[in-house]
Amino acid sequence: MKLSMALQIHSPVGFDHTWRLLPGQAVSIDRSKGKKLACTDGRLWITLEHGVGDLILEANQSLEIDENGKVVISALDSGVFNVA
Repeated sequence: MKLSMALQIHSPVGFDHTWRLLPGQAVSIDRSKGKKLACTDGRLWITLEHGVGDLILEANQSLEIDENGKVVISALDSGVFNVA
């Protein structure tokens, strides 16, 4: 998969933001333990640094992140998500 954009998010305390990704775009989040990632539209491919496999989130699905490693979020079709 070719990534047309790669952003890295260093999430400070109180970080809360909505992101829109186009197909092939990706972002990564460091220090993500305790954050909730909620897909509000589209489909997202989620890779957790210490996870056993990748996850697909679709609209109205969410993920509680229970590790402190890097999380990579890629858009499959397009995707809108919130990290809080």
